Amino acid sequence: MVNDYGQLMFVGAPTDLSCSNSAMMVTQTFRIFVMTLALLLVTGCQTKGPTPKEGAPSSSPAQVGTTETGGAHPATGTQDPHAGMATGTQDPHAGMAPPQDVQDVQAVADASGMLDVGAIAFKVPDNLQMKQPKSSMRRAQFSAPGAAGPAELVVYFFGPQGAGTTKDNIDRWVGQFSNADGSPVSDSKQSTSKVSGFDVTRVEVAGQFESGMAPAGQPEAAKGGQRMIAAIVETSGGPYYVKFIGPNATVAEYAGSFDALIASIVPSP
Repeated sequence: MVNDYGQLMFVGAPTDLSCSNSAMMVTQTFRIFVMTLALLLVTGCQTKGPTPKEGAPSSSPAQVGTTETGGAHPATGTQDPHAGMATGTQDPHAGMAPPQDVQDVQAVADASGMLDVGAIAFKVPDNLQMKQPKSSMRRAQFSAPGAAGPAELVVYFFGPQGAGTTKDNIDRWVGQFSNADGSPVSDSKQSTSKVSGFDVTRVEVAGQFESGMAPAGQPEAAKGGQRMIAAIVETSGGPYYVKFIGPNATVAEYAGSFDALIASIVPSP
C-alpha cells in the first residue's frame, strides 16, 4: 500500500520495528533506575560528615583525677564537696585533687629558707624536717620529732574551689576530737588575722583524735593525748590549709615554729 507521500506501507501484524522500540524503552528505564540509585548512594555517604582525623580531640568530657583516697572531686561550682558528710566521719580532704599546677616532686627551699608552694611562700622553720609529700595535693610536708612521738605538718592545696567553707572545715576538724569520756570538745581556740594581705584563720584543739580514715566496716580506735594546730590561708587562687597534728606534747613544743611559719607567709614572687 502506498500513502499520499509515495511511501510504501505494510498492513497487517506488528513488525520488528515496534518490538525494537519497546526494547529501547525498557533499556532507557533501566538506565534511569540505575542512575537514580547511584545518586541516592552518593548522597547518603555525603551526609555522614567528614571522617575524624587521627589525634583529633574527643568530645567526651575528661575525667577528674583521683586522690590519696581514690575519690573524685566534684566539678567546680556544682556543690559543696562536703555536703552530706557527717562531722568527724571522714578526712575533710578525701576526694580532692588540684585542677592546676600539680606538684609531683618535693619543693625545695631557696638559699634564704623560703619555700614557694604556689600562690604563697613561707620560711621553713629550722627544727622541722622536710619530707617528700605523699600526694600531689600536699604542697609541702614536714616532720617534727619529739619524745612523745613525731608530729606531722602538711600544707594542702586543692585548687580555686578549696574544700568547703572555712567554718565547715574548722567544725569538721574540731569534730574529730573528743574528751576522754567521748563527749565533744568545747574548749577549742580560734582566731583570725591578716598576714601579708591574706586572711588567716587559726584553730587549736586537743583530746582524743579519730581521723575517720579507718577501712570500711572496721572501727577506728581513738588516739588519746593528741593535739592539732591548723590555719586556713585565703588567697585569690584558692585557700591553703596548713595542718599540724600529733602527740599533745610534741605539737605544743613546736607551736612557736608553726606560728612563725604562718607569720612568714608572703605572696609568691
